[in-house]
Amino acid sequence: MDHFQNEFLIEIEELVEQIFQDVDELRNDAPNSHGRREQIDRMFRHVHSVKGSAASCGLEVVSQIAHEFESLLDEVRSGRVEIDGTVTDVCESATEALQESLNLAAAGVVEPSRRVLFNKLRAAASNQTEATDDSVREAILARIPSAIWQSLSEFEKQRLFLIVGQGASLFLVSAMFDVATFDAEFSGLKETLAQHGEVISTSPAVAQDNPEKINFRLLYTSETAPQQIEEAVKSFENIEITSVTSAVSREVALPESTRAQPKPLSSIANFVRADLDKLDRLISSTHELLRTTSSALDLALSEQPGGTAEQLTKLSNDIRSSFIRLEDDLINLRLVSLGPTLQRAVRAGKTAARMSGKDVSFEVRGAEIRVDKLLVEAIADPLIHLVRNAVDHGIETPGERERAGKNLRGTVRLEAISEGSQTRVRVMDDGRGVDPASILAAAARLGITHEPELNIEGSLRLIFRAGFTTITEASNLSGRGVGLDIVETAIEQVGGELRVSSAPGRGSTFEIRLPVTFGVVATNVIVSDGHRYCIPANQTLGIDAIDEIDGTSAADQLRQLSMRDLLGQPEAAESDEGNQLHLITCQFKTDRAGDSDEPKRVGIVVDQVEGPQEVLVRSLGRHAGRWYGIAGAAELGDGTVALVLDLPRLLA
Repeated sequence: MDHFQNEFLIEIEELVEQIFQDVDELRNDAPNSHGRREQIDRMFRHVHSVKGSAASCGLEVVSQIAHEFESLLDEVRSGRVEIDGTVTDVCESATEALQESLNLAAAGVVEPSRRVLFNKLRAAASNQTEATDDSVREAILARIPSAIWQSLSEFEKQRLFLIVGQGASLFLVSAMFDVATFDAEFSGLKETLAQHGEVISTSPAVAQDNPEKINFRLLYTSETAPQQIEEAVKSFENIEITSVTSAVSREVALPESTRAQPKPLSSIANFVRADLDKLDRLISSTHELLRTTSSALDLALSEQPGGTAEQLTKLSNDIRSSFIRLEDDLINLRLVSLGPTLQRAVRAGKTAARMSGKDVSFEVRGAEIRVDKLLVEAIADPLIHLVRNAVDHGIETPGERERAGKNLRGTVRLEAISEGSQTRVRVMDDGRGVDPASILAAAARLGITHEPELNIEGSLRLIFRAGFTTITEASNLSGRGVGLDIVETAIEQVGGELRVSSAPGRGSTFEIRLPVTFGVVATNVIVSDGHRYCIPANQTLGIDAIDEIDGTSAADQLRQLSMRDLLGQPEAAESDEGNQLHLITCQFKTDRAGDSDEPKRVGIVVDQVEGPQEVLVRSLGRHAGRWYGIAGAAELGDGTVALVLDLPRLLA
């Protein structure tokens, strides 16, 4: 696939993600509201953009799906089709089809037939509502100037009937501006009016008796009281507002705070795309430049007299700080929000809940956390699989939950947590949990084990066996345990790790631990058995010189551990005995899902402490997940490479 088409695919993918959000908001917006009409318009524009972009780069199936989708939305916009559960379900199916088609196009796979989807879209579009009440039409036609009515398109007329029929009032706004400044003033007027309603049409005209002026007549609908509209536009001169017809529906207008306001295009216009490989090379070049500059400054400082050295030291610190900030900014360009991926998994979970007839609420926390784009893409499918499992075989049926004394509505929570350079994503449910008896029965049926008993730890190990399943019949959804080996493999391929904890009758927690790909981290460089390692500075409370390992510090009963023992290194040679050791007091939270949030403190005894360094940490790739206790690798100031230790995992 060439670079040009790749750019289009990224653009379309972003639009499809916005359409998913549009569908979610459409389900939640109140019927007949100003916010819902704006939402439909916004969705129509997004689908139309997908259609055009897909056609431009030869994605015929994507363009065709968007065309059929657009036709349905056009019927909804005009008021001929009413929004209900069927329409929103079809919209969601169409959006999922757009996303699937994009994935297939990127992989070069031939598209399946979309005939079933097209039939659903056309059926929904043909399910038109009854015509607008005659009294509404008569009230509008009787009071709109004929010239304005004749200038309206058929779509504008239908939209006018729809909005007024839903309870909005209709106004004729007359305005006069100087020819030289009308553009800015007219745009300001429209923006002000749009905050309280909708401009249906505008008709400009030049006054014969005053050619320096230009007149505008705007057909305008709003659910806001006329006094509020007049107050909003009082800063504009020569404005006259005439009520064409009052509300013909007795429905109460929504308060302003509940109306969905469209995001300005300026909020998404200042983004550029960068190739990740080029960005990686730029990060590496910046770090190399930092290292070279630091070495040159250190050399210059060593040859300068006192006063000059002091000035150079300040300059050196400023340069190093600038380089580190630059590195950090470049690394942030690789990061994207986890929000869209978490919401995509939630949508999959809601679909699974509807298919299984279960009442499930979904909670999302940490959507604002930003993670490397490659990692976000890698965990998207595993995350969906875990959420579907949680719904299908984690959450019980309402009857089972009632018998267990639980709330009839189950809960699935998606939670992202960032601690230093580490990120964890958890899928938690309050369902039945992993039952050792069921696991044992399934394992015996599959011939995996013939043990008479199985504890919870053994059960959790078994559900990751390839081909293991507790269900005896095929399901439209993934069963708990089915495919978990594939999920685990997919996460390990990017250097991550999948962990699980469960309590029978109380629920399960699956945790995806993501590795660091790039990150500027403040560390303390230590030496153990002649090798240098980095410990994150945010886990270090203090460093003290000691003569020997006590096992426990008498001062505060701090447990002491040897770094050589933790790393499997030999004990110090006899010739090294008597050398001064260093005790590093470390504090961190446990890495086990579901454990207490209370931080743990421990003393690590090392051969030597070289001191603090800001280092650029890189991922160790797909092997990182199996190298327990290693968070990544870093290039030190002298150009040598040191491993960055993950103390919680190392001690676990």
